[in-house]
Amino acid sequence: MNSADPSERLKTLLSILIALTAVTAALVAWQASRVGLKATSADGKALTAAMDEASTGMVIAATAFTNRVGVRDFALHRENARILKKEYNVHPGTPSTWLEEWQSEMIRAKASYSLLAPDYLISRDGHPAFDEERFRARARAEAAAVKAVDPAPFLAASSSHRLNARRLVELNVLFSLALFLFTVALKSEVRRKPVWTAAGIVLYLVATGISAVRILF
Repeated sequence: MNSADPSERLKTLLSILIALTAVTAALVAWQASRVGLKATSADGKALTAAMDEASTGMVIAATAFTNRVGVRDFALHRENARILKKEYNVHPGTPSTWLEEWQSEMIRAKASYSLLAPDYLISRDGHPAFDEERFRARARAEAAAVKAVDPAPFLAASSSHRLNARRLVELNVLFSLALFLFTVALKSEVRRKPVWTAAGIVLYLVATGISAVRILF
């Protein structure tokens, strides 16, 4: 039984290579679209994180302001009560309205204190003060433990995914060149068809290898 014509074997090989290259290129394009969707998803998460960061910052700023005002009012009313008491001790004959004024200042001081976050009430130069730096740090950490409030990691992931997707799409150039070489070798009467075929195989292998590395790693 005679062996098949070498030219026929080459045509069969080229047909297989064309189909294989087309399928591989389609798979790489599909993977590029998947990576692109990951980038879009990361963009959405970054937007949500940015909105949460803004809302969390506003809540923290409002709470810090309330505590600053509360500490100021607490210190003011407590000092007024102290002065009233000192005045009464010096002048025992102070009118009875003194007691009402003193009670009023004490009530206001207690009311102001009730609005404070006592864990952040500190003494500064002998006066009550609000430890705003520690409050902001802890409040942000507590918020971050519940939801993402930093869009930076998502933006970095989106950028990485988009770069990877673009590089995968760019590999279609190599697949297209390989298809061109295989098609020319199969359909035309060019000389040195094995050389065209070998060149196409090299391009296909290079594109496939780079694709595999970018997809797996």
